[in-house]
Amino acid sequence: MNMQLNEKAAFIKGVIEGLELDPKDKQTKVLKLMSELLVEMAQEIKELEECYDDVCDQVDAISEDLAGVEDIISDEWDDENSFCCGDSGDCGEMAYEVTCPTCGNVEYLDEDSLNEGSITCSKCGELLEFDYNEDELDDSSTDEEA
Repeated sequence: MNMQLNEKAAFIKGVIEGLELDPKDKQTKVLKLMSELLVEMAQEIKELEECYDDVCDQVDAISEDLAGVEDIISDEWDDENSFCCGDSGDCGEMAYEVTCPTCGNVEYLDEDSLNEGSITCSKCGELLEFDYNEDELDDSSTDEEA
């Protein structure tokens, strides 16, 4: 017999009432008060369980939303903390972050743009020039991995 708390409390209250005890007796008064308390406590526990279930559902929804945000962030940043091409193109292609020394604007370049040797800052128009050796980049990424 699998009864809920509410059912058990109501059952106990019914048993006490069914005993047809003397209503003027002190023990009868105590038993009736205790059975009423059991009914109230069972109701409160039921309400708390419902609130708990609601909170768990909300936490699950937040957790799913957070997992989605984490997926977006991890898709945009690769292992070397270089920004991925994101909405503008293929995320498999590496992008490089360049900060304009004049205005502080951050530009993101793919390898082809970097190979061109320079770009114009989209914010202030400053010419940003790049001079690098591909072997140096390969050596630095090898050093970071080690």
